[in-house]
Amino acid sequence: MFSVRTTRGAVSIILTDVVIICAVSFGITIGSLTDSILLSFYGPLFSYATLALLSCIVVSSSAIGRLYSLMEYLHPVDLAKRITPAFLLSVAFTSIFAFLAENLLVFRWQMIPALVLIYAILFFFRYFIFFILSKNRQRVLFLGYSGLARGIIEDDLAKRFKGYEIIGLLATADYRPGEEFYGIPVLGTVSQLEQVTRDHPVDTIVVALRDRRGKLPMEDLLRCRVRNVRVQECWSFYERIRRKLPIDDFLTPSWFVFENGFYQSSLNASVKRWQGVIVSAIALLVFLPVILLLIILIKLDSPGPVFYRQKRVGLNGKVFHLLKFRSMVHDAEKTTGPVYAQEDDPRVTRVGRVMRKLRLDEIPQLFNVLKGDMDMVGPRPERPFFVKQLGDRIPYYNLRHTVRPGVTGWAQVNYSYGDSVDSAKEKLQYDLYYVKHMSWYLDLVIVFLTVKEVLWGGGR
Repeated sequence: MFSVRTTRGAVSIILTDVVIICAVSFGITIGSLTDSILLSFYGPLFSYATLALLSCIVVSSSAIGRLYSLMEYLHPVDLAKRITPAFLLSVAFTSIFAFLAENLLVFRWQMIPALVLIYAILFFFRYFIFFILSKNRQRVLFLGYSGLARGIIEDDLAKRFKGYEIIGLLATADYRPGEEFYGIPVLGTVSQLEQVTRDHPVDTIVVALRDRRGKLPMEDLLRCRVRNVRVQECWSFYERIRRKLPIDDFLTPSWFVFENGFYQSSLNASVKRWQGVIVSAIALLVFLPVILLLIILIKLDSPGPVFYRQKRVGLNGKVFHLLKFRSMVHDAEKTTGPVYAQEDDPRVTRVGRVMRKLRLDEIPQLFNVLKGDMDMVGPRPERPFFVKQLGDRIPYYNLRHTVRPGVTGWAQVNYSYGDSVDSAKEKLQYDLYYVKHMSWYLDLVIVFLTVKEVLWGGGR
C-alpha cells in the first residue's frame, strides 16, 4: 500500500518539491522574457546549475526542518514553526553560494525572493497533505493486551501520530465489554473479533496476545485479511510507528534469525565504507580552521593534552582507541574510575561545554573513520567497562557490535542525553532498528537530523 508515511512516500514528496522549485524558476524565467524589469532583476535564473543548487538547498533545509516527517499531523501554526527555520537556513545557504559564486553567474542574490515564493507554495502543499492525512487515519483495533500494548496506549500514540486512531481493544476474560484499558474502550472479547470488525470499521488489527495457545482466532483473522484488513504483530506496529525495536516484549533470538533485515551485501558495505572515507576527508579539510582554533582554546582554558584517547568497543567486539577533543579536566576519572558522563557534569571545562553542545569534540573521530575503526553513521561505540555491564543486563546488547560504530547514529538523533542502564536500553532499541534497516537513505536522514540537532539542540 502506498502511503506518504512510508520511505517511498517521502521520496515522492521530495520529488514533488523539486518539481515545484523547477516550476517557480521556469515561471520567473518566462516572466523575465516578457518583462524587462523582471529580466534585469532575476537574469538567467532557469539554468541546470542553478536548479541543481537550489533543489539541494531547499530539500536539505526542509529535511533538517523535519518537513518530510509526515507521521504526525501539524497544525498550520506548528507547520509554520518548521517552515520558518528551513526557510532561514535556505536563505543562509543561498547567501553563501551567492557570495562564493557571484563571478560565475551561477547563483544570484535575487534568488532569495524566489525562495519566499517557493516556501509559500510548499507551506500550502504540506498543509494540503496533512489535511488529507487527518481525514484518512487508519483505524486500529488491539487484539488482546500486553506490556508493549500498554506502553503504546500510555504514550497516547493515537494522538501523537495522527495517521492512526486506536478505536478499541478486544480483551480476554480479565476485562468486560464497556470497560476501559488505560483509556481505550473494550469492545468485546477475543472470540468476538468477527462481529466487532463488522460493527466497527477497522483498517488494522494489532495482535497483542502474549499467551496464544488456543486463544488466537485464526479463522476470524483470515476472514479479516480477505476483507482487506491488515493484521500486524504488536512489535511490528510498535516498530513501524516508533522507529525502534521493542527488546523487552515478544522478540526472541529466533526472531532475529528469521526476520527480514539485519543484512548488508558486500557491495553496500564497500559503498558505505568509501562514502565514509570521502566524507571524512572532505570534512577534515572544511573543519581545519575550526580544529586549529579549538586546539588553541583548549590549551588556554585548562592544563592537559588537547586530544583525549579512550578505549571503545567496535566491530565484532574489537577494542580500538577513540580520539576526541578533551572536554573535561585532565584525569577526570582518576579517583572515581569509569562513570557515565552526566548532562551537567561538573568535570566539563568551559570550552568543553560549548564543544559538547555543538558536538565539536567529536571532530577528531573523523580520523577513526579514515583508519577504519568507525563509519560516519552507526551505533555510538561504548567503553569496554560499560559494555560488560550492559551486556549482562540488557538482552541483545552485543548485536550492536555487528556493524561499525559511527560518529553519529539513529539513537543520537532520537533520544536525549542518558546516563543510566534504562537510557542505554532505550538507545539500544534505536540502534537495533538501525542495524535492521541500515541503508544509504537512512544514513542520509541521520546526517540531516544530526545537522539539525547541532544547529537547534537535541539528543546526544
